[in-house]
Amino acid sequence: MCAFLYIYLHLQIGQTAPCKFDERCQCSKTIKGYVTVNCSWKNITKIQNLPESIVFLNVSHNLIEHISKGTFEAAKHLLTLDMSFNRLTSITVATLNGLVKLRYLSLDNNELVYNNQTFSKKSFRDLKSLSHLSLKNNNKRLNDCKHLPDDTIKQLSSLEKLELDACICGDDIFGKGFHSLQKLKSLVLQNNFICSMSKYTFKNTKYLQNVLLHGIGEISFRKGTFRNLRSLKHLEMSFDSKKGGILTPVERIANDFSYTLIETLKLSQLLIPLHTFPLYNLNKELYKNNITEICLTDNSGNAGHFPGSIGAPPPTLQILDLSNNSLTRFILDIKNITRLILKQNLLGDFLSTKSYFEKKSDEYFSVIEIIDISQNDIKELAPFTFYSQPLLHHIDLSNNKVQDITFDLSCLLALEFLNLSNNRIKYFNESVMRTINTIVINKQLTIDLSKNVFECTCKTIPFLRWMIESNVLFVDLHKYSCTLEDGSIINMNPFEYKVLQLEKTCKSYLGLIIGVSLALLVVMMTVITSLVYRYRWKIRYMYYMTKGKYSYQKISPDDDDEYTYDAFISYSDGDRSFVFKDCIEKLEKEENLRLCIHQRNFMPGQDITVNITNCIHTSRTTVCLITRKFLESYYCMFEFNMARMESIYSRKIFLVFYEQLEPKELPLVMLELVQKESYIEYPNDEQGNVVFWEKITETLRTNVRA
Repeated sequence: MCAFLYIYLHLQIGQTAPCKFDERCQCSKTIKGYVTVNCSWKNITKIQNLPESIVFLNVSHNLIEHISKGTFEAAKHLLTLDMSFNRLTSITVATLNGLVKLRYLSLDNNELVYNNQTFSKKSFRDLKSLSHLSLKNNNKRLNDCKHLPDDTIKQLSSLEKLELDACICGDDIFGKGFHSLQKLKSLVLQNNFICSMSKYTFKNTKYLQNVLLHGIGEISFRKGTFRNLRSLKHLEMSFDSKKGGILTPVERIANDFSYTLIETLKLSQLLIPLHTFPLYNLNKELYKNNITEICLTDNSGNAGHFPGSIGAPPPTLQILDLSNNSLTRFILDIKNITRLILKQNLLGDFLSTKSYFEKKSDEYFSVIEIIDISQNDIKELAPFTFYSQPLLHHIDLSNNKVQDITFDLSCLLALEFLNLSNNRIKYFNESVMRTINTIVINKQLTIDLSKNVFECTCKTIPFLRWMIESNVLFVDLHKYSCTLEDGSIINMNPFEYKVLQLEKTCKSYLGLIIGVSLALLVVMMTVITSLVYRYRWKIRYMYYMTKGKYSYQKISPDDDDEYTYDAFISYSDGDRSFVFKDCIEKLEKEENLRLCIHQRNFMPGQDITVNITNCIHTSRTTVCLITRKFLESYYCMFEFNMARMESIYSRKIFLVFYEQLEPKELPLVMLELVQKESYIEYPNDEQGNVVFWEKITETLRTNVRA
């Protein structure tokens, strides 16, 4: 077909006009004065009076049954001849006589059965320059379908591409005549396959580089089928899933690739679970570091997912297409892949929590440039979906159910095209717009939001205005639609004018909305601030209790008592001597009371606030040794307030005034306790000290009994 396009598109000049030899056809002159003729769809039954200067002739889709002798003898410069979709029944020596320069010949969709009656030994004798021959869709009846005669095909010594029917194929489909086609590089087989191929099938076509098998039947391969094709670079096989498919274990095909130069592999309708195909092999060098593209598509209902640790595909692989395979999970190391196509699968749930890129470490990144995850029933993507992919410039998320941009775009500084068409996006939030503005500083970004119905309300005006003023190029912006407050849908053409109308409508309400909003905000902030201040210590108490719940290791008492200590002694470091000499001596050693002293009983390694809170919680009574230094100490007052919070739950707090203090020096909450007589003053004289320690002991023991 290359010659066809070259002649028709590159050599044609001027306007077409009716040909002098047939008014139904259209003629054009080329740069060098040659003539191109298009006679397709003209109900022509006969070719005649061709000019000597003709280089291109298209007589496809006509009623031609026979080519008269000498028809092409005058057309010595003809390069392209298309006689497809006619009624030809035979090709004789005289049919193509004189076409010594012909490069492209299409005889598709005629009635040319592959046998010696249809094709004589010298049918292609004059086609010394022919490089592309297409004979597809001629064998309409399966029972009449044979192989193309060897004596006919061996005449085409310059042939590079051949397209044939292969109704019933096996080891002898390409006879000895094909061995003469030393320049044949591409082979296309199609039609009704009933095939079983082996290592003998391609024994006479060892020079093939491209093999394409397309049909609606069943095909299987025995071991070594492609082993003799040492120059094979492209293999493509596709079948109608309703009528057949590849029935062979695909490993047989893959094992042959180590003997070829395979670069591109395209398989569809495998009729086997997709995850059984070896994308990698740890023990064998299957792909010999040549393969760059693998397409395993249209296996819906037979795939499901890849197993958990499938490993890495070949290191040279750049393009991986797994479209339409009903994949529900995809876990693969795509570090070296530049283009990944996963469209028409069922990856919506999987991609909501995981990425298609299996990241090994923080330094591990992918060179992927294009990702297609369209038609996957995606409602949202995980925020980290596109992390560690600095070269990604094309993302296709079209035809999904995306409502919000939940994924992080800030890392995609190379992004050039984002396809979000046919989703459920109503608007972008401010964060997304800021991120996109960062991307377009140094890069032209195109976004397709067509077939999304936006929300056109006062709330979304910043988004709509941003679409107009940003440097982003939006595809078909004038075709976008919008839903108004009343639920009606309008077309946004012209877009800027419709946005301006919406702004005018919202402007009258803007001042009122702002005033009411600010008033509500002030009231709410005042109430919240007041509540937080009033209950600040209770909030802190609950926080530290929760924090220390699992991190603090409680020391169990000897008996079944729920408390670890009888009293927690709260004091400033300046009064340490009194605590260690007097309190421990009088209360622990003489009265056998259990005291918690922070310098002795706090758990090492724990946060001090957690230690304080938990020790107070596990003590029956908190005794605060009040001095001026106590009142100046942050942690002493913290202990006092935590103890005060604990007193809500029946635990006692008791104040010991070790120094003489004026009421004005005491906080209000401490004065409240003084008024309740929950305190005692230290007399600091011998007789008074005796009474002091008796009262302290009595108070602590009373709490124990309680």
